[in-house]
Amino acid sequence: MSRVKAASWHLALTAAALAAVFAIARTLWYPHPLLAADGGWQALGLLAGVTLVLGPLLTLIVFRPGKKGLRSDLALVTIAQIAAFAFCVHLLYIRRIQMVVYSQGAFHALDQAHIALIGPKGRALLDRLPARPAYVYVKLPHSRKAMLGIEIRTLQGEPPVFLRGWRYRPYTTAEGKRVLTHGFPLAALARTNRAAARALAHFRAGHARLADYVFVPLRGTYASEILALDRRTGRVAGVLAFNPGMGTPPA
Repeated sequence: MSRVKAASWHLALTAAALAAVFAIARTLWYPHPLLAADGGWQALGLLAGVTLVLGPLLTLIVFRPGKKGLRSDLALVTIAQIAAFAFCVHLLYIRRIQMVVYSQGAFHALDQAHIALIGPKGRALLDRLPARPAYVYVKLPHSRKAMLGIEIRTLQGEPPVFLRGWRYRPYTTAEGKRVLTHGFPLAALARTNRAAARALAHFRAGHARLADYVFVPLRGTYASEILALDRRTGRVAGVLAFNPGMGTPPA
């Protein structure tokens, strides 16, 4: 077998393994639209880069028919690639999104590190909900005085509102309808913000009537974006690459 053929076979096997991991990550660990918002793409890029360098490229370098010690060299390459592959897949798995919390006009994607901060009541609710990621919302008081108290306690050191697990409730159809009445004012912001205008123009290229959609921020560990929700069904109709910032959108 020639050097190029050996490397090509190694590349094909590596690509098949990467495709399988991508399918699992895309459907189970980072279902749409969570992949971009919480670092899944970065971890997949690291996985692809490391395994391609430690696999097919090293095979191309070390493989020479009849070379003494070739089997030992290929075994070392294989061991290194498997170790790196297992580490990156483990990283993808432990960083997977376990809960999506709707709070104060935005969705928040929570990974394992966030789950450790939501308290025993939040984790107990997560254990009871069968779906992964689990969707919940934060139950907030209606009075201005009570909300002021929540904001004051946040300034005094309590966790952000979206991490207060004792306020979590399962995300229901009724809650989904309420979300559709509190969208992010992206169209108004686009009049003065160039990044928002570009994101909105790209979305409008495939969606003519903006009135059919409600825009809601999705905030992840590494990135934030805007979800376009279909006003009739509440389903995600598109993802806009625009960071809405960390402030609460105006009502």
